[in-house]
Amino acid sequence: MVDTHYDLLSICYVCYLKNDYSKIEEIVKKIKSNKDNIKCIFANLYFMSEEEMKEELHENYYNPNVSVLDMFKISKQILESYLPNIDFVYSIEGCDYVNINDLELLYNEGLRSIILVWNTENKYGSGNRTNKELTKAGINFINKAIDLGIGIDLSHANLNTFYGLIGVIKENQKLGKEVVCYASHSNSRRLCDRKRNLTDTQLKLIKEVNGLVGVFSNRNFVTPNFNLSKEEQKLEYLKHIVYISNIIGIDNVMLSTDDMSFCGDINSEYLETSIYNYDNITYETKETLLKYFSLENTNKILYDNTYNKIITKLNIKDNKKCK
Repeated sequence: MVDTHYDLLSICYVCYLKNDYSKIEEIVKKIKSNKDNIKCIFANLYFMSEEEMKEELHENYYNPNVSVLDMFKISKQILESYLPNIDFVYSIEGCDYVNINDLELLYNEGLRSIILVWNTENKYGSGNRTNKELTKAGINFINKAIDLGIGIDLSHANLNTFYGLIGVIKENQKLGKEVVCYASHSNSRRLCDRKRNLTDTQLKLIKEVNGLVGVFSNRNFVTPNFNLSKEEQKLEYLKHIVYISNIIGIDNVMLSTDDMSFCGDINSEYLETSIYNYDNITYETKETLLKYFSLENTNKILYDNTYNKIITKLNIKDNKKCK
């Protein structure tokens, strides 16, 4: 299985700040004990407003005297020391504190994916808490990322910023450039009316640019009914996968978790949002998918689509490990 969104770099960096690595050790134990291999993870370092980072992560998580590049290098080194036999697609979510000149330095250190915005507004555009459009700085930033060969992740963008991103992607495609694009952790807004989820129009636009969607198993974005049992939640999740695959095609569907349980000590609700148990997630997701899809299409969703359409195109170091 490939998990296309998990905040592992942020978890590693918080462990580093606390000088307490028990949380990442707990996660690593689950990954290693999985019945079937987790072959690749999109490991994410995320940013938001300074106040929210202090509340949700650590009071010193963002320090203007420490560059994002240094944060990235530190957390990446920690993660690779714990999981040397797994491939990672390294991502930054919320490019608020990343300048355009930083992109090449980050790329050289292994950055291969960016989510331009988190839920809030920044100098490049905005997430779902405002209606701000993609800015001129945002256009230049995305063009630079595309030229470097960085994947463009459409998750979190509000409608106006999303449409702007699609426009930039199409312009680059018209110039003959290959743009690797996807929404790493997004579900159907038709099935679960959350602004983070994608409308049918957005899904169709992703299909137009040959993008992929990582349908994610965070309960809060799967169903408005939090009283469902785990088995019922799995069936609701399956509905999102089926619905989205019917719009964008089975070859463009992936899976992700956006597992936020590491924030459970801040808000206990986070402990309840994961539909699947990560120490056995490959087996459990496969079991769910086989209720509707053939084995061939199940394997496409679990692994093949992501490997063939993203991993092989982003110049991931040592991606032979996840074959």
